[in-house]
Amino acid sequence: MAADGFPTVQVRQSLDELPETMAVSTAEPNPSELYVVLGHERALDPDSTLVVGDRGTGKSFWSAALNSPVSRALIHAQLPRLHLDRVQTSWGFSVSTRNEDHPSRRVLQHLQGRFAPEDIWRAVVLRQLAGRYGEELRADTWDDAVTFVAENPEQEERLLNRISSRLAAEGKRHLVVFDAIDRAGSDWKMIRELARGLLQLCLDLKGLPGIQAKVFLRPDLWEDRTIWQFPDSSKLHHGRVVLEWRRTDLYGLLWHWLCNHGDGAKHYRSWLCSQHRLSFQTTEAHGEQVYPIPAKLRQDEDLQQAVLHDMATRYMGTNRRRGRTYTWLPNHLADAKGQVSPRSFLIAVRDAQRETRAEGHAEVLHWEGIKRGVQSASSVRVQELREDYPWIGTLLKPLNGQTVPCRGEEIEQRWQEAGTVQAIERDRAETLSPKPSGQGDIDDERFYLPPHALAFASSQVPEKALIQELQRIGVIRRIDDEKVDIPDLFRVAAAIGRRGGVRPIR
Repeated sequence: MAADGFPTVQVRQSLDELPETMAVSTAEPNPSELYVVLGHERALDPDSTLVVGDRGTGKSFWSAALNSPVSRALIHAQLPRLHLDRVQTSWGFSVSTRNEDHPSRRVLQHLQGRFAPEDIWRAVVLRQLAGRYGEELRADTWDDAVTFVAENPEQEERLLNRISSRLAAEGKRHLVVFDAIDRAGSDWKMIRELARGLLQLCLDLKGLPGIQAKVFLRPDLWEDRTIWQFPDSSKLHHGRVVLEWRRTDLYGLLWHWLCNHGDGAKHYRSWLCSQHRLSFQTTEAHGEQVYPIPAKLRQDEDLQQAVLHDMATRYMGTNRRRGRTYTWLPNHLADAKGQVSPRSFLIAVRDAQRETRAEGHAEVLHWEGIKRGVQSASSVRVQELREDYPWIGTLLKPLNGQTVPCRGEEIEQRWQEAGTVQAIERDRAETLSPKPSGQGDIDDERFYLPPHALAFASSQVPEKALIQELQRIGVIRRIDDEKVDIPDLFRVAAAIGRRGGVRPIR
């Protein structure tokens, strides 16, 4: 229960204002939301070319942060060894349809019909850098730019070398950031070709001291063998950085929000100073200021647990046998790989607070509310998966009522009886040419990309390939050679049961 003097009203209000949705965007992050995860330092390092992360781990957030002068300055203040104060950035690709730095998906599709993907990406880099650094390039359209690169490779290389040398001589670098490559094409063949061409360019840019690229990729693309079929690709493949969130990172993000968001932030910081002897130093950049949380609150699990107990029930029930709240919450939000999305964590906390308040509990977070928060997070996470993997609902629906752990053959049998493989093929055929979804700044048109595993599956056992696909994206884990399990994060929203677990949504 909250101790005397705890700013309960202010904390509840701040948690209630956590975002309802966290859509992919190229907008600059709000400085108050910029929590620099120390474990993500390599992902933000200009020298790290390839960053791999699941949906919701921060790929688009860090892409947008690197492209914001304010965010770069705030990151530099906390991680000065990255020298982001000497780095200029631009977008190499994003979901934006109106970013003049790069062609949209529709324009890429047109260009790909005539040019090699590597030439397309080279033109993207050259055109934006030439305009920024005083080199003449007569290319009014993307077609003109790619034509120049394809027909004049020697001139193109000289231009890039000249720009790179000038930047290096000034002690500066230019970083071109690529995000949402899975949205660059309308089918896997097109996406794979574009990804392979981009990676070839990234490898060549490694030799230029003043120009570098950073690519944020989904795990399924990084694991796709076909995009690595070019010489020396292992130099990039083995150097990838994985965006992961440890338990301390998740709680650190929560404390950062409470210490920086809304009118109650000042009260909460004062409370932490008086009750836990924590001090805060402001960081300022371009007129914006944030209060990074102290290092001890970022890393010390005992301290984090004590701070959590200020506002939450200590256990997930009436006694310790139900589990400690501090460990229970992230454990029940983890996927089959043990990873927790910060989106899922914050949504669970937000809705736990709302349920706790509605039931009249004194705590900000009561264990009954936390269980309801996990149900909310499960629903949102499954919906997010549907956006990236539109076939996920087709796989989970026949499992309604199934109890896990269970034998893998039981799941395969349910899919066979429901005609799941045939349904996926039918859905794919019906959505080969989707209708445009809007005229906004963000390309939110979704294409039905079937599971990777089906492309390599034996015609006799496609259901086994689907089990492997769900393992790969963290929806299923194998307990042994026969049995599989589904984490609460996906099980609850899919109405799949487990004895003694969080109640599924019916």
